[in-house]
Amino acid sequence: MAKAKVNQKMGPVVELPECPICLDTMSAPIFQCQSGHSLCSSCTKALMPPICPLCRQAMTQVRNWQLEDLLLKATMNCPNRIIGCAYTTVASNMENHIKECIYREMICPLHVFGRCSWSGKLKEMLDHFKEHHSQNLIMTMDQKVTINNLNINEDDRFVYIMPQGKMMFIVTLKIDTKLKLAFFAVQLIACQKIAQQHVYELSITSLQDKERRVNYFDHCFSDATETREILQSAKCCVMSLSMLGNFINKKSLSFSLNVQRLRPNYQREPNKNIHQVNPNVAKNRQNFRGKSPSAVTHGPNRPKGPWKKAINQK
Repeated sequence: MAKAKVNQKMGPVVELPECPICLDTMSAPIFQCQSGHSLCSSCTKALMPPICPLCRQAMTQVRNWQLEDLLLKATMNCPNRIIGCAYTTVASNMENHIKECIYREMICPLHVFGRCSWSGKLKEMLDHFKEHHSQNLIMTMDQKVTINNLNINEDDRFVYIMPQGKMMFIVTLKIDTKLKLAFFAVQLIACQKIAQQHVYELSITSLQDKERRVNYFDHCFSDATETREILQSAKCCVMSLSMLGNFINKKSLSFSLNVQRLRPNYQREPNKNIHQVNPNVAKNRQNFRGKSPSAVTHGPNRPKGPWKKAINQK
């Protein structure tokens, strides 16, 4: 039977019923045998022949709808609770949370090159980079990063991580010769809601001319969003390869990154040095167009009728 515990923030948290065969949490669809025993979906499919292991009665196609409804509506703890995650949500939303839970098992961001097969927890990733990928580590904000051996005529991808406190950011540069574009993407290892609260400034400085620089501002993406999806949608810094070539010298490119978290309910404060104009006065000013005397007398908007005669008489 399902048991309930009280969570002060979320209310009662239900310990979901376990399958009597595999002892894992039940998952829909849930079928019953002729005696009423319910098994999880995977165990039901594995039965050969379809006979209940508990009572040896035949399994039926009767669904346990009440139990399935309980599973969808029940509030449950994250499976990573044992190692520190305090997140609770309804079971139907738990799958999405697991994809972005910072306590989940992670793979090295450099796995895209096929050179690293490391996997572990977020708190272990920094030590892994220090030991094996120190050249792909950005330790401080505004640190100047130089990419060497960059050839805009060859497809390539460069990946870095930047730790900031308990946060970890993934920075990706992709060279796409087919599209003739370069993409910069910044992702935060966190849920999308928290990632959107962070904005980054990417500054690319030319190694040919120090006065040439490009600054790009945008929100961070969550690492739960595939990097490929971010690049394909162009929701990041995009630059033509011909333009990027003006920032490269001897196959080297330099950039820096700064990330800040937005304040809740952030609003730009009004400039106190600007004089506030009365709305009525501003309205009258909009209808007034200053003209020189010659423009009034001889211009296309010169007065007509009696007023024109009065001016000519003067």
